[in-house]
Amino acid sequence: MASLPLISIVMPCYQQAAFVEEAVRSVLDQREVEVELLVMDPGSADGSRELLRKLGKEYGERLGLHFEPDLGQADAVNRGMVLAKGYVLGWLNSDDRLRPGALRRVVSQLSRDKAAWLYGQAGIIDATGRTVSALIGRYKACRGRRFTRVKLLSENFIPQMAVFWNRPMWEAAGGLDIHKHLDMDYDLWLRFATVADPVVLTDELADFRVHGAAKGSVQTDEQLDAALATARHHAAGLGIGGRTAIVLHRLLSWRTRMLYRWLKP
Repeated sequence: MASLPLISIVMPCYQQAAFVEEAVRSVLDQREVEVELLVMDPGSADGSRELLRKLGKEYGERLGLHFEPDLGQADAVNRGMVLAKGYVLGWLNSDDRLRPGALRRVVSQLSRDKAAWLYGQAGIIDATGRTVSALIGRYKACRGRRFTRVKLLSENFIPQMAVFWNRPMWEAAGGLDIHKHLDMDYDLWLRFATVADPVVLTDELADFRVHGAAKGSVQTDEQLDAALATARHHAAGLGIGGRTAIVLHRLLSWRTRMLYRWLKP
């Protein structure tokens, strides 16, 4: 086991007692890989911390618990990455989950010699873990099968919970922008893309959970507005290709607003 690459997953957590245990186990029960999980909780008061401490006794030093204030989700992830020991990195929100075997699939794809990243596909589940919105999941999977930077500028089709990278990529991109609260992942993917194209996997590596308290459910319109602003920023200076991508982004954003009405619990 010691010869296998160490993977570090950072998990920002706040008031997620209903889902955090499943999220933690989905990471630490991965087989055939050496993985550590760092949970960053700035002050949950819903029983999450007590549950995490109980899991800490079960998993030992593989589960690092950090109960400190932060400046939001992006800051929590950045703090976790500073503490992480792994060469392969990722973050998983505490209401999502990894699929069995996901990390074993990831490790073999990331170079140790140069900055690299990858993404796979993700399912969509509800609060009970039941698969929902299969059509939207298939659409995103189809959009993501072939990657170009211009395509990414037109729409964020990359599922955050199914993205992994190596340490040189994190250092080259500079981490998450702590001033972004709704589209920090999209901004990071666009910065990753200036360093290298990703490896694209067709495997479903994770599940994205839709529920009443999720930011993507509560703040859908604000999230889409933020993504458009971020795309505009990254498209600046790219000429007609960038301008075309932004026009398409506007159209797809309107379409997505309509589709996500179906996901409202």
